[in-house]
Amino acid sequence: MVPFGRAGFQRGMRDALGLGLGIFIYGVGFGLVAAQAAIGWGWALGISGAVYSGSAQLASVNLIQTGHVTLSTLAATILVINARYVLFGAALQPWLGPAGMGRAVGSLLLLGDGNWILTMKAIAEGEQDRAYLLGTGVPMFAGWMGGTLVGAVAGGILPDPHALGVDLMLPAFAAAMMTAMAKTRAAFLPIGVGAGAAILLGPWVGNGWAVIAAGLAGGLAAALRVKT
Repeated sequence: MVPFGRAGFQRGMRDALGLGLGIFIYGVGFGLVAAQAAIGWGWALGISGAVYSGSAQLASVNLIQTGHVTLSTLAATILVINARYVLFGAALQPWLGPAGMGRAVGSLLLLGDGNWILTMKAIAEGEQDRAYLLGTGVPMFAGWMGGTLVGAVAGGILPDPHALGVDLMLPAFAAAMMTAMAKTRAAFLPIGVGAGAAILLGPWVGNGWAVIAAGLAGGLAAALRVKT
């Protein structure tokens, strides 16, 4: 049986504490947007707990504010934006799968962009304890829920979240972590191909599908490089 214990869980929590603080501020931004859309703090917390995706939640609130949105449209929007998690799960499966279905599913419930990147970096550095992923998820989820509550309650007191730049925090973090993971020249080819695909396709297919295309294009580039 692969290790799944307290030590790995604690390492994950420690490594994600800084990210959890950043996610807290991002959550405040969503709470502010929800308050501006006349969504009560209880509903805002419920959305954050159930959807747990900043990009999907912000897009959904923007749709709600138009006054012309159906439940099916909201569901489709959330599914498209979050489709990248299929790729995230597939990338984690060889490492996380041996921990067992229950532990894997429980850990994946707290999966976000930030702790996926943290965990993939830890795996590349030799992390064996599968509880690491779950540990990274706890500060992120706590920060997201806490930030949502603060933002929703603060309402009109704080300024527009876009003016605070909270919508750029996660992309900035992802770019920084990707730079740290690119330790060899060979890694720059798939990164460049993936980034190029996202930039080119984003205006045409939307950010959700652009992320999926970037992952597939980057993975294909890496596979072809290995074969050659």
